[in-house]
Amino acid sequence: MKLDAATLKWRVVLEDYVSVLEVAPNLGQAVAGSLAGDVVLVSTSDGSSEVLQPHEMGALSAAWSSDGRRLAVGGQDGVVRVYDEEGSPVQAIQVSGWATALAWAPEETMLAIGAGRSLKVVDENGVELHDFNEQMSTVTDVAWSPDGTRVGAAAYAGISWHDVAGPRSGRSRRFNWKGSLLALAVSPDGKWACAGAQDSTVHLWKLWSGRELSMGGYPSKIERLAFRPDGRWLAVACLGDLTVWDFGKRGPAGTTPAASSGHQKHIEDLAWAPSGKWLATGGADGRTIVWPTPNKAGEDLRSVSVFDSEVPTSRLRWVSDENLLIARADGEVSSATL
Repeated sequence: MKLDAATLKWRVVLEDYVSVLEVAPNLGQAVAGSLAGDVVLVSTSDGSSEVLQPHEMGALSAAWSSDGRRLAVGGQDGVVRVYDEEGSPVQAIQVSGWATALAWAPEETMLAIGAGRSLKVVDENGVELHDFNEQMSTVTDVAWSPDGTRVGAAAYAGISWHDVAGPRSGRSRRFNWKGSLLALAVSPDGKWACAGAQDSTVHLWKLWSGRELSMGGYPSKIERLAFRPDGRWLAVACLGDLTVWDFGKRGPAGTTPAASSGHQKHIEDLAWAPSGKWLATGGADGRTIVWPTPNKAGEDLRSVSVFDSEVPTSRLRWVSDENLLIARADGEVSSATL
C-alpha cells in the first residue's frame, strides 16, 4: 500500500537522508537528524517540531536516557550534544573522531560515547566519568549490560567490556575476534552479546563466560540486528533477507531461523514493536514491511503490512503496536498507522 490519508498521520521533512531516528521512552517525542546535519525534536502525536542545534557534516547517532530526561545527539563534527526533555541544551562534549555510537545505561543516567578509537562514559550533565581510550580500532557500536555495570564497544578484532561500577570499576576484559564487528546487541536477560560481522557471520559470546558461537551462511556483512524486547528472538538483516533466531531455552545452536525475503534491495533498518508482536524492516527498495513475530524456529514469515515508496527507507522506529515512524533517504519522516 502507499502511505495515504488513511495510513499517514503526519509528515516532516529534513534536508537530506535521515540518518538518525529515536523515540523517547514516554513515546511522546522523537528525535530525527540528517546527513545534512539538521536535527529536530518531533511530537509523535501531531508532528509539530522544534529545531535543535545542527551538526556540521551530518548527524550520526542519538539516544534517550531510560527516564527520558536526557537526549544525546552525536555527529560527524566530533561533538555530542546533550539536551533535557524539552530540547534545551545541557552540554556539548568534544570527542576525538566521529560520534558514531551512543547508548545510555539502562538505569543510571550515564552515557557511553563511541568515537574514533575512544569509549567515554559521562554523566547526565556531560561530566566525564571514565575514559577507556585506545580501543582496538575504530568503535562501530556500543551496548550496556542490562544491570548497567558494564559497557561494551565493538570494533575490529572484537569487543572490549569495561566495568563502570562496583569494586571492579575501571577494569576491562576483551572478547577477541579475528575480523571487524559492525553492530552489537546484548540480550535483555544479559546472557548473550551478539555482533554482526564483516565476514558475513553473526558472532555470539555467552556472558560472562566468554563461550563463543557463530551463525554463518550469510552472503554479505551484517550491519543490523536487534533482540525482541523480551529477548526470545534476535532479528538479523543481510542484504534483502531477514532471519530471526530463537534464543529461548538453550539458545540458537543447532536451530534454523525463521526467515523471509520480502525486499528487492538491502535492508537499511529493522525495529521491534514495543510489545514484540511485530517486526518492521525498511529497505533501499523503498519498501517498509511489517512481519509477525515467529511462532517457532524455521518458520517461513509472511508479511502483514507493506508500505511502498519510490524513495529508499532509511530508519524505522515504533511509537506503539499500531503506529510506526518511517524515515527516508529524501529527508521525509512520516507517521504511519497499521
